[in-house]
Amino acid sequence: MKNKIRHSWYAVTLLACACAFASPVMAQQSTGTENEKVSLNVKSKFPFVDRSQFVDRGEISYQVPESREDGIQVGDGNKVIDVSSIIAFANKIEKQNQAFKAGKGKSAKKSDGKWSPKVQGTVDSLLIAKGGILIVEEYFADARWDRQHYQMSITKSIMSYAIGKAIEQGKIKSENDLILDYLPEVDRSKVAPGVEALTLKDLLTMSSGIRIKRGNKSQTQITLKNHAQVILSLSNPIPEQKKYKYDGVNLDLLGHILFNTTGKTLGEFAGEYIFAPMGIKDFKFGKSICGLDKGAAGMALTSRDMLKVGLMTAAGGKWNGKQVLNSEWVKKATAVHVNQDQPHHYGYFWWSHEIDIKGQSYRVRSARGAGGQYIFVLPELDLVCVFTSYYSPNNPLTYFEEVVAPSFVD
Repeated sequence: MKNKIRHSWYAVTLLACACAFASPVMAQQSTGTENEKVSLNVKSKFPFVDRSQFVDRGEISYQVPESREDGIQVGDGNKVIDVSSIIAFANKIEKQNQAFKAGKGKSAKKSDGKWSPKVQGTVDSLLIAKGGILIVEEYFADARWDRQHYQMSITKSIMSYAIGKAIEQGKIKSENDLILDYLPEVDRSKVAPGVEALTLKDLLTMSSGIRIKRGNKSQTQITLKNHAQVILSLSNPIPEQKKYKYDGVNLDLLGHILFNTTGKTLGEFAGEYIFAPMGIKDFKFGKSICGLDKGAAGMALTSRDMLKVGLMTAAGGKWNGKQVLNSEWVKKATAVHVNQDQPHHYGYFWWSHEIDIKGQSYRVRSARGAGGQYIFVLPELDLVCVFTSYYSPNNPLTYFEEVVAPSFVD
């Protein structure tokens, strides 16, 4: 018999927060899975999978996830839903991966002249938790439960939580503060017009209006001390009517603000105050051109640790009863702030969109990464789902909407 839907704190507070945005910001179509956009920083290295390492799983049958003594509760999915559709889907993924391993995937030529695979597949992990309990855990290709998976823009979602934690600790007063108040190394007389009015919230919602023309690079070597100055000096004037634009430069500045206010890089700060309380130890961050940890992309986490982030989000900042992150910040981060007129809305580096299941509309919150990493949180169904993949940027969106979520609706 299926479990009754258990509405979490997050489901109760979601509607109150969904429209808690300021005046609308002009939007740009985006899904969060586009190629990384960098201005004055290094581009994250997007790894290429070694097909020779793919495991052939054969015919997949359902197995209850193993308890790893990592704080994740596990349970029998058969006691919650009819798992047959999920297992059929898992076998489809396995078939796609084996076809890809055999070289049957289509190819597309990149701008740098290298050939990269472009296929409908290569999902390498699928984890599903219902009511806070992990009931489906499947790994494909070269993935394992104890192996890190690169994370592109899910890194941004962790930056959002780090900024929220710094506010909670009083290191930063408010996201409504002016960014220059936290960048003492910047000479205000040399910044682009309009920069003086920018707030942390402008950065958190990708609506700062900072635009650096392609090819407009600094003539000096970028360092920790001058990185923020170079960004804010080379930007075009900030328009009065700011537009949302998905761009890593906003994360670069937040990385400096976090370091200036806490004395720690993103990895150090998140590691101590967000990851450690959840027992997350196996992680890494990429490096920025100035030496700080990069906030836009380049993190690595295991799929189980991604699930922990999703479960903590669904529980309003709590992990196994302990408040890791202020519940108000979780609501703000996952609310709709910009991109309201597009199918995919944006908060503080967290996404949301509507899906329809059997005539009922549901709002899904998600962290997303180029290449196909996702953390889905669906409060009304008390559902958290993780996908990782190599070359399936948007497929998990469809898979979650058409296969996973409907399995939990009568």
